[in-house]
Amino acid sequence: MRFYDPDQGNIYLEGKDIRTIPFEILRKKFGVVFQNDTIFEDSILENIRLGRKISFEEVQNAVEYARAKEFIEEEGRGYENTVSVRGANLSGGQKQRILIARALAARPDILILDDSSSALDYKTDAFLRKELKEHFPDTTTILIAQRISSVMQSDHILVLDEGKMIGYGTHQELMENCEIYREIGKTQMGEC
Repeated sequence: MRFYDPDQGNIYLEGKDIRTIPFEILRKKFGVVFQNDTIFEDSILENIRLGRKISFEEVQNAVEYARAKEFIEEEGRGYENTVSVRGANLSGGQKQRILIARALAARPDILILDDSSSALDYKTDAFLRKELKEHFPDTTTILIAQRISSVMQSDHILVLDEGKMIGYGTHQELMENCEIYREIGKTQMGEC
């Protein structure tokens, strides 16, 4: 997204060096949920739209995919409910689901989820991954997570330890060839 440029080498998107793509075009390609993202004191609807021209139907679909529909619609004013500063009147899981809906609403080409399911229960996390696979098949998803269950169905898994790559492959390959991944898997999920 060019918040900063690489110290060395180049990054290409669709064969073009990202430094040649205007910011407004480049950033529209991304949907991002950062680990400590911002919720604004505004309606749920505007927290998802974030000033973009996104239809109400697109917001509703994103809310459905993010598994946020139930808690949004059970409240009296639904999408017009006001969220407190930094989402103080929401649980951690509710905040994350609104942020995920925000990232999905514009149907990005590239979706970056940086530990965005840490406050979700395992069932909701699994449902979200199913929705992404079903409704965003052409979206490249970069999922940064500490839960093995969140990444185990990924096509490619990169394991980092203190910023260094220590494993790369599928879940099965890493269970066989990466000691740290295997240890985490056994701790988190029992015998995988």
